[in-house]
Amino acid sequence: MAQKSIQGNFLKILEKAIIEKFTGSLVFLGPNGGIVRVVLIDGKIKHIDSTWGYGKNELEKIKIWNSGTCLIKTLTQKDKETFSKMPDIEYEIEVKESKPTTKPTIIIQEPKTTKLLPYMILDGSPETFEEIINEIQDSVNTGGFVKIKPSNNVIVFYKGKILSSFSGFPPSEKMKNYYALKQLIENQNQVLLYNFEQEVAYALVSLFVNKILISGIDASSISIEEIIEDCKLNLFNGVIWVDGDLRILIDFEMGEIKRILKIDEIIKFVDFPSTLDLKFSKIYKFSKIPEGELMKLGVKILTQEEFNEFLKGWNRLNLEIVNKIGKKVAQKTFEKVLANSEFSDLFQVKDGILKLIALDKNPYLLFEAFVELTSSAINEIDTFIGGNWVKEKLSEFYNREKEIIQNLEIEEVLKEHWRI
Repeated sequence: MAQKSIQGNFLKILEKAIIEKFTGSLVFLGPNGGIVRVVLIDGKIKHIDSTWGYGKNELEKIKIWNSGTCLIKTLTQKDKETFSKMPDIEYEIEVKESKPTTKPTIIIQEPKTTKLLPYMILDGSPETFEEIINEIQDSVNTGGFVKIKPSNNVIVFYKGKILSSFSGFPPSEKMKNYYALKQLIENQNQVLLYNFEQEVAYALVSLFVNKILISGIDASSISIEEIIEDCKLNLFNGVIWVDGDLRILIDFEMGEIKRILKIDEIIKFVDFPSTLDLKFSKIYKFSKIPEGELMKLGVKILTQEEFNEFLKGWNRLNLEIVNKIGKKVAQKTFEKVLANSEFSDLFQVKDGILKLIALDKNPYLLFEAFVELTSSAINEIDTFIGGNWVKEKLSEFYNREKEIIQNLEIEEVLKEHWRI
């Protein structure tokens, strides 16, 4: 998706887009990390959403923000067709009389903060999936998390490995990594990638992957100052997470506070809050998992060689299917599935065999595509043949290729999607 950015007054940018009958997406970046997105077709506003919600009221935020950076994105043909069918959202261009500016009599200084904004903001798509996976694999000296809107699911990564997936911020229930990653493909989702240098990343990762020492104590019943003093005395290595109106992460190294981060849709350095500020908050204390143990938790990301080896086993099964139902039937079945898939440019069907043609794509994306395509095809073939033949052949495949399947850590996904 083509993209460029401009600086300027947000309302003027929006009004110019309306006047010039712009078709595309305007993503207004707020000063504190949130965004407001406006989709237009021929200058008509069709859709508005933001980090916080949906609808016309979200435009009030760009009025408050006034000016800044706006990302200008083109739409895919599919998106154009989808949004064109939506009703117009009425917006009246305001005509204001210019007034002479006066100097304020009181100068208010904004507190100096270091804002750590999303490293990347993308709309979901197969290309986004591949881009995010490549970014994670390349992050050998960094780490962070991917937040997926509107579900707020989080994928945590560190030093080139995916560590885990969560729904919301902690404490939370662990999700299957596969399904969290799959959301990156859905074009209705928004993907925010936060990628930080190693030290900050380690603190943030500890917020998600940790050893719990204190869980959910009410801040009104315990002094945060006492907890911090205890951390100092015991040379604590870990983080304290305060969850309430203020969401604060306090990072300790050998009892010393190294950084205090405010966490919401943005992350930034803030002044230390008092117990009074945290009246209705919950306090958690997490010990950092040593890096060596942390890296062992990393999810396996397929290499091209491993995926090709796995496909060799599939080709043997695919040939058995062709011999059972005939080359023409197999060809039509896989072609039908491929034509209805967003992964149609990654594979082709030749003599009833599903073959990989996108050799330059990330293997993790290829595996996701493979699972979707084969699951749909297998379901149709099973209906056509009847009986237990397909189930028996899938079980034979699993047992025959069990070693590589377990090595790639994909057995759970195959069992569920192939119904083995």
